[in-house]
Amino acid sequence: KGTRTIFPHFCSTMRVFLSTLLPFYLASYAAAKAILGVDLGSLYMKVALVQRNSPLEIVTNLHSKRKTEQMVLFDRGSRFYGADASSLMPRKPLKVPQGMSVMLGRDEEHPTVQVLAERHYPLTPSFNETRSGVTIAVDDMKFTPEELVAMVLSHAKDITTAYGAPNAKDCVLTVPSFFTQHERRALLDAAELADLNVLGLIDETTAAALHYGIDRVDEKPVNILFYNMGGSSLQVSIVTFHSYEAKDKISKKKKAVGSFEVKGKAWDATLGGNAFDSRLVGYFADTFNENAIMEGKDIRDVPRAVAKLRVQANKVKHVLSANNDIPVFVDGLYKDTGLSTHVSRAKFEELTHDLLERSVAPIQKALDAANMTLADIDQVELIGGGMRIPKVQEMLKSYLGESLDLGMHINSDEAMALGAAFHGANVSTAFRVRQVGMTDVNPFAIGISLHDLDDVETDESGGFFGFGKKKKEAKSEDEEEWTKSAKVFKNFGKIGIKKTIAFTHDRDVHCSIDYEDDDILPAGTEKSLVRFKITGIADFAKEMKEKDLGSPKVSLQFELTDSGLTELLKAEAVLEETVIVQEEVEVEDEEAEAEEEEAAAAEEGEEKTEDEGATEEEKKDDDAKKNETDTKKKKKKTKKIMVDKEKKKVHRKTLKVETYYTGKVKPYSDLTMTESKAKLQEMARKDHERLMLEEAKNKYESMIYSIRNKMNDDEEAIATVSTEEQRATVLKNAEDAEEWMYDDGYTAGLETYNSKYEELAGPAEAIFFRLSESKARPEAIKDLNEKLVKIEELMTKWETSKPQVTEEDRANVAEKVENVRKWIVDQEEAQAATNPWDEPAFKSTDVPKQTKDVEALIGRLSKKPKPKPKKEEKKENKTEATDGETEDLDDKSEANAEETPEEETKEKEEDEL
Repeated sequence: KGTRTIFPHFCSTMRVFLSTLLPFYLASYAAAKAILGVDLGSLYMKVALVQRNSPLEIVTNLHSKRKTEQMVLFDRGSRFYGADASSLMPRKPLKVPQGMSVMLGRDEEHPTVQVLAERHYPLTPSFNETRSGVTIAVDDMKFTPEELVAMVLSHAKDITTAYGAPNAKDCVLTVPSFFTQHERRALLDAAELADLNVLGLIDETTAAALHYGIDRVDEKPVNILFYNMGGSSLQVSIVTFHSYEAKDKISKKKKAVGSFEVKGKAWDATLGGNAFDSRLVGYFADTFNENAIMEGKDIRDVPRAVAKLRVQANKVKHVLSANNDIPVFVDGLYKDTGLSTHVSRAKFEELTHDLLERSVAPIQKALDAANMTLADIDQVELIGGGMRIPKVQEMLKSYLGESLDLGMHINSDEAMALGAAFHGANVSTAFRVRQVGMTDVNPFAIGISLHDLDDVETDESGGFFGFGKKKKEAKSEDEEEWTKSAKVFKNFGKIGIKKTIAFTHDRDVHCSIDYEDDDILPAGTEKSLVRFKITGIADFAKEMKEKDLGSPKVSLQFELTDSGLTELLKAEAVLEETVIVQEEVEVEDEEAEAEEEEAAAAEEGEEKTEDEGATEEEKKDDDAKKNETDTKKKKKKTKKIMVDKEKKKVHRKTLKVETYYTGKVKPYSDLTMTESKAKLQEMARKDHERLMLEEAKNKYESMIYSIRNKMNDDEEAIATVSTEEQRATVLKNAEDAEEWMYDDGYTAGLETYNSKYEELAGPAEAIFFRLSESKARPEAIKDLNEKLVKIEELMTKWETSKPQVTEEDRANVAEKVENVRKWIVDQEEAQAATNPWDEPAFKSTDVPKQTKDVEALIGRLSKKPKPKPKKEEKKENKTEATDGETEDLDDKSEANAEETPEEETKEKEEDEL
């Protein structure tokens, strides 16, 4: 009874719970079941995907390619991505901002940004004081590098959705080894604009090493040199692979787990495939400038010509990787004059000889960072597209010696994206993947400096901080300025670690985090990272002073995250106070002990007098009692008293931390983030409208060609269901529609196309519909008549096989059948009276619906139960029973009455229509 009473309330509670919480759980589960690994690159973007119960895979784009051009083209308010942008770029170079990832977190004077202008890219950035960063102008629009990268990342989401993984937001992004915290924060801002949840950033070469080590379990340490020459840079990493024992989470048994540790890194930030292309572009430009048509001008000043030369240079570079020479011809380069020349591999190597010499320099730097020599390297692995240049491999073989082979055991283009996706699956709690240990390092040393907050003038928007002269003059000559500094994270130290800085102080402080002076820091890097105003110390110290206590100890806990960012995790002030407290303790009670001893002595004297006349057995009993008394004596009497004791009392206060930036280029503020998101959302809306418009145009054009084809192919049949005037109108509409589409329709909007489509399609589809109906209606009537015959045959059969279906029931079925036949006659007469070119009297789709009522009735009748057989009357039996035996005749009759199920089943099977 209790269960029946409570259960309805329990069900309603569960319904509320499921209706409110389950959608949120399912949404989070759906979002977590796919993780992206995005190798942004500088020329091409690769996207890897990991899903539940699926292997790692590369996402193919809308053109079924495994890599997508990292490019956005703006034209007439629309955006084009990937191959679409690449194909239009030679004709519209001023519509395509290139090198967007190179500009992240940098100003216009940064050496790597300056390279873009040196290589004659037409769109170069300018500094925007309001934004505190660079912007790129395209026509009358201005974009930040973060917005441009966000567009590319959004395109990565779109192609992933088209690939079959919608709503994938969790991702891991790759970054070059030389990316400082400025560039990394800018990339995270771009990902936020693209509505991506970044699980972490990972170095490109480290991601490739992770992918390489998924199946490796090395008993002894193996040192591998990864040589990564990509589109814009060269990176070298020294990685040590080894293994350790760990318990399996399921079997609980120990097993060997593969692991690797990055020992050293080095790079050349401007040496990549682009640098080699640029030399060919220069050679082609010099060759063309010799043409008389140039009249002393430089073809490099013509953006469209340079764009064509850059495309041709890339093709020549690829061909020369497999061939010794290639003829070059670029048609219509300038004023209807083309470029015609010839390039050999030897000439290419001559043009790039200084680049080839630079291609081996980072190897020694990486070895120095790892405290190794070439003799310590066991293997070499080549990744990136630039390493396919034959001369680069020749230089590597010469530098590394014959003992080291150039290995290419992983996909040099896709390893970074696949490694990033695998790292994301490891970081996420939604996946269980193979254990692979990974330890990466941060190449740049990071230090902090502390000053009294009152001594620091801060300008949170202007970009500097200094010490106020007036406040310094106000200090007495004997009072020294308080300052502290320390190196928090050393160069090439492990990432993912925490450090705590503690100091005793009684005033609010200003904390600066900066890069330390180091030759390895990339040229042009802003050393200022982040600033903190830490308040609450002075108030806490004052409170403690009022209690006659000393100055508190301030603890600042910093973390160098796995993404290579320095963060202040916790700031608190602590002071320990020694206090006297009274506690109840248990001590010996000496007075009680003395009284007990006197009583025991008197008792012992009496026992000696009595023992003289005692028997042997009595003496034994007395000895036992004496032993018991002695045991009791050993237990001393105690009492509880209150005593004073010293205890440590900890006063703790969480400090207020205010973060700001003072560098020339600052991360996105909340306001800038909101504005950029609104801008991108508006552009996304316009892109959607453009796609809808393109779809409407295609639909409109398809209808034009469909009308012409059908009118010509089915001319005789169409003539039977239309008039000459109707056919002429349809053909004239198609002709006018085509003329309009290529004239006024070029600039028409979506609503105009939708209305124009209705005008075009209406008359034509009416004719085509009458033609199809002229064939479909007779077939439908034929099928309906056949069904009615079967129904009548079934009723005849049921007269004997289903006696439970009465004659009245069968009459009702027959009446409905007759009504359907009457409907057929009426409709055929109406159609016969209708002209073939007019709207039909009835449609073929109306015909099957006519038997709906009769079929429902037959279904109900088929389930009508069969009447139970009548029981025979019992007759009196005068059978004499013997002693101890009884014959039950009722059981026999019941058994006979139940012998019917097989017959009923057979009848049901025969009754099916």
